[in-house]
Amino acid sequence: MGFTLSFGRKFATEFKNFPKDQQDKILDFWGLVSTHGLTHFSFFPGKISPSWCGLSSTDPRYSFTQDNSLWHYHIGIPSYRKNHDKYSTSDWVLHFQWVNYRNGGTHINLIDVYQHYSSDGTFYIPHPSYLE
Repeated sequence: MGFTLSFGRKFATEFKNFPKDQQDKILDFWGLVSTHGLTHFSFFPGKISPSWCGLSSTDPRYSFTQDNSLWHYHIGIPSYRKNHDKYSTSDWVLHFQWVNYRNGGTHINLIDVYQHYSSDGTFYIPHPSYLE
């Protein structure tokens, strides 16, 4: 499929300390992208979505996520829930940058894994330091 993947610098450092089952889920995503690209999401058990989806266009997080090409994937931690015929969701998501996605970009930069929602109930957005 021609997709390439990388780890963000901060995320690469943290990844080494994750439990093996979490590392495996992240590497499963890596393998699916390497094999199938991101042209057809049906190959992925979890939902894939742009991180600005569902945010108001006046929300500063909308601009931040769109300007930085941030997407997220429901990674199946702790497990998948089937809420829809086409995909499953989970409590934790893997955040990634789909570099130049508007123009058919084929590079994915993995940047963070975290609970879908912060403790205040808002959608979690990675800190800008994860984009460096």
